[in-house]
Amino acid sequence: EISLHQEELEAIGPVLARTCGKTLKILLLQNNVISRMSPSDLRLLKSLEYLNLALNNITKIEGIGHCEFLKKLDMTLNFIDLDELEDSIDNLANCRSLEELFLMGNPCVWNDEGDAEQGGEDVKKITGWIGCRMYVIARLQQLTLLDGKEVTRSERIRARQKLAQLTLELRHLAHECRQNKAEKSKNASGKDQQAIDDEELTEHSPEVRAELSREMALQKAEKEEQEKANQPRQRGEKEFEEEQKEAIKRAREREEKGQIKQCNEGKWKFCFDEEKELGSVLLDVAIQKHLSSSLIDIDVHPTFISIVIKSKVLRLVLPAEVKANESIAQRSMATGHLLVSMPKLDPEENMIHIRASIKAKERAADTANKAKGSSKGGVTEKTASKMLEEATRALKGTVRIDGIVDKRHGGVGKYVGTNSLGMQALSTERKVASQRNCINLEEEDTTDGESSDED
Repeated sequence: EISLHQEELEAIGPVLARTCGKTLKILLLQNNVISRMSPSDLRLLKSLEYLNLALNNITKIEGIGHCEFLKKLDMTLNFIDLDELEDSIDNLANCRSLEELFLMGNPCVWNDEGDAEQGGEDVKKITGWIGCRMYVIARLQQLTLLDGKEVTRSERIRARQKLAQLTLELRHLAHECRQNKAEKSKNASGKDQQAIDDEELTEHSPEVRAELSREMALQKAEKEEQEKANQPRQRGEKEFEEEQKEAIKRAREREEKGQIKQCNEGKWKFCFDEEKELGSVLLDVAIQKHLSSSLIDIDVHPTFISIVIKSKVLRLVLPAEVKANESIAQRSMATGHLLVSMPKLDPEENMIHIRASIKAKERAADTANKAKGSSKGGVTEKTASKMLEEATRALKGTVRIDGIVDKRHGGVGKYVGTNSLGMQALSTERKVASQRNCINLEEEDTTDGESSDED
């Protein structure tokens, strides 16, 4: 199936049949300005089953004799008149599979439904031939639907009976139609060209419809061009590079003239850093990760730096005088940031302020850590070191041993009293005295033994 409706086509063309003629079954070409059904354009469409050519400028049905499988043909609102009706039906007679045909809206078809005002009264405007339906049914025996209405058996029989009469009547009407067209053409050729144009604007004919279609196509093209011109210009890498070169040239010319003014046309985020790398000035510029490095141009001067990023200038005055020829520019592959490292001409420049800033940051960090520890109920690093020192210091003085071993196991029970040492002094002294007595007795025994030996 291919749908090419409302495309302002003036012909079917042979390309369609050559590319998909063997497989195409449905072809929709309604609402175009096709003026002829060329046999060379349709003879290769042998598999075609449905052809829609409604709302076109066709005056004669032709070229579909080779469409053996054509079942439905829609020719609504074309310009098939009585002078071409007989030839059109002759061409359709070769389509043995044709079952549905639509001819309504053509000049040859009987139409008494339109109303026109004349003298203040509504009268019916009658056009076409009243015997057109009967003639088509009689000639095309395979039809089952004509203009959306079913063809009955009785209607087919009556049509066959009147075929000879209808043929004679049609030929007479066709002759009159040709004479009227010739006379009209002759009269029109003698008129002024401007009068013809004014008259044709109100006349429904293939020529006028084609002209209107061309005017509409021209208006459509102009509108598209205007919309395209109003849209932002689509630029590629080459266009960006050319704009970059022009922007660099303009910026360098201004700098050579001494017009050094700080600016940030691209609204880039940047920051200077003199503390991370002492003796150097670091400039970090936040650039999009996917921006091509070919669209970045850097020019370092002793007192300022000029960077052109995608035709936008970033010019900054440096906090210290630098060595321009020793500066280094790097680009982060992860974030896309641009880092320019510029060694100072005097490494000690601004060092007082830098050291003060570093100390102030350290004090602020210590204060923040203390506040964080106290808020969380934790222990600061200083307090933790003091606690460790107290725990590892050597013990001095008396040691409380009461209650370590239970009395029943021969130990000293836990003392409950007012003694500050918490020990049973009397009991301890008694035990010491008894131990001394035992020692004295042993000494006496040994002395007695020695004296007896001497005796």
